[in-house]
Amino acid sequence: MGGALVLFGLTSSPWAGLGLLVLAGAADTTAVISRSTIVQTRTPDALLGRVTAAEQIVGQGGPNLGNLRGGLVAGWTSGTVALVSGGLLCLLAVVFVGASTPELREHAEPGVPHKTTPELRDAAAPDVS
Repeated sequence: MGGALVLFGLTSSPWAGLGLLVLAGAADTTAVISRSTIVQTRTPDALLGRVTAAEQIVGQGGPNLGNLRGGLVAGWTSGTVALVSGGLLCLLAVVFVGASTPELREHAEPGVPHKTTPELRDAAAPDVS
């Protein structure tokens, strides 16, 4: 998505711009589905409701914060700078998350419980006191 937005900010062709926006929209849809799938498959059952609620808030609030950032940058500079910088920030965020969370790249087979950290196991354990 970030790459398509960078290219959209740099193109002057309306048809290429439309194609890049379609590509960015498809990438966004894929990201939303992937994020939901990761939350549903990698979160311990006892925490699933809370984590799903937090993910939903981020999914609803994140675009508004991005729009605020884009509007402020465009007001200070130009729309092109806002688009290109937003796309580059998106790409940097993906690289950072990918590099800092190798456990998300582990492939788990269906029906096989995934590994969790001791902290998550303890948080998911019912309180019996």
